[in-house]
Amino acid sequence: MKRLVALIALAFATQAHAGLFDDNVARQQVQDLQQDNAKQNTRLNQLEASNRQMLNLLGQIDALKQEIANLRGQVEVLQFNQDQASKQQKDLFTDLDTRVRNIEQAKQQQKAAAQEANQQSLEDAIKLSQAGKHKDAVGALKQFITANPADPNVPTAQYWMGNSYTALKDYKNARFAYAEIVNKAPDNALAPDALFGLAICANAQGNKKEARGFLLQLVEKYPQSEKAATAKKALLSVN
Repeated sequence: MKRLVALIALAFATQAHAGLFDDNVARQQVQDLQQDNAKQNTRLNQLEASNRQMLNLLGQIDALKQEIANLRGQVEVLQFNQDQASKQQKDLFTDLDTRVRNIEQAKQQQKAAAQEANQQSLEDAIKLSQAGKHKDAVGALKQFITANPADPNVPTAQYWMGNSYTALKDYKNARFAYAEIVNKAPDNALAPDALFGLAICANAQGNKKEARGFLLQLVEKYPQSEKAATAKKALLSVN
């Protein structure tokens, strides 16, 4: 009987020990599951955080794309405005250049017309002298010289004015006209003729010595001129 009781007690003890062992395993499994679940939650949180970062980055990229598009549009507008400004500036310079050329051309035409008018007035004055209308010629020649003091034809006007004064026997003014050529335009083609005119005036005034001096000056200074040969012959008559 005691043995039976001992066997029964041993059976119960064994069963209790087995039950206790099963509880420990179950608790360990629960703990493992809880740890796995925590790890999964951590991973999910990390994924969610990564997703949020990715979405944030995508949003930033979209914003940057929009900003770039806006900047590109602004650049295109600025480029268009710059092209328009450059075209307007080019058109302005072209118009200005055309205006300047037209003004210069008009000035040249006016200058040419004035020179032509001056030349015509000189020719008309010379014709008066050649026609024997010496008073009119003197007036016209004076007017030409006064209006055009820097004109290269002034020596020509002075010479013909000297001729007309000589014809009018106004030797004082004739000599002044001839002397203007000799003193101010010695290289002019009419300078030898002016010296000869001075000799004529001096001779007409009875100053043969002075006339001879002008003739000698002509021969010495302008030996190759046509008037030099005439002066040589004239020297014989004023001895």
